[in-house]
Amino acid sequence: MELSPLSSPSRLIAPRPTLPLILAGVLSLAGCQTPKSAAPAPQAAAEASLQQNAQAFSDQFRALMVRNAFAANSQALVGTVDLVVKINRRNELSSCEIRPNAHRAPVPALESLARQVCWDSLFPEVPFEMYGPEGEMVIVAPLVFPALDESEPERQWRARTVQAYAQSRFFWTQALGKQPVDSIGKAHVRFVANAQGQVQECLVNLDPAGERRDAFKLDSDLQARLTAQCKQINLRQMPGFKVGDKGLARGNVLVEYAPWKGGPQHN
Repeated sequence: MELSPLSSPSRLIAPRPTLPLILAGVLSLAGCQTPKSAAPAPQAAAEASLQQNAQAFSDQFRALMVRNAFAANSQALVGTVDLVVKINRRNELSSCEIRPNAHRAPVPALESLARQVCWDSLFPEVPFEMYGPEGEMVIVAPLVFPALDESEPERQWRARTVQAYAQSRFFWTQALGKQPVDSIGKAHVRFVANAQGQVQECLVNLDPAGERRDAFKLDSDLQARLTAQCKQINLRQMPGFKVGDKGLARGNVLVEYAPWKGGPQHN
């Protein structure tokens, strides 16, 4: 599956600006090919259904990658990378690689960012009929990060988006990434800390993730471990840590999790 460039202008569109990122692609699905010759009516109907499912998956994949890559690009990096994503028949992410491009010089920082975003993402399920005989879906997604031309409201909105992503990464690195998980979901973390960053209260709830609700398992042991681990974190190290008028820092952070998150080095 190859995705053609998908970019967004940096003009403000209510209620929020579109994302200045292009996910390039003619979404090319490996193993999803239709013959050129005329097909009988039942076969034609099946092919039409397959194309409809492929388009729906393509749209969801694009939206997810645009949102996550925009939020992760804290340095406002500019450039293009060709990301190659592989998903196995169990709908597990198995590979995130960069395809060399003879027409562009490599940008290591951008390549690292693209890999991070890929391994951190909870992709929608690939419909079973879209897999080929090899049992693997290969998606080529050229990510284009254009230079930003932001108004002040857009800059402020981007700063909030980037901070939310950074805080989520912080809690994943400090807590969730250290725990074995065998399901897909999201952790809602609510905390109260003092001015020194010491956690006074922490509440962790686990919920299904919208893209993969069927893969969620309610795990009370994981919830308890995360709550205990949260209370040991020094939140002064968290991006955007801010103490309120009463000398306390209060906040909410959403952290998605999956067995593959973080890449092979975390599994």
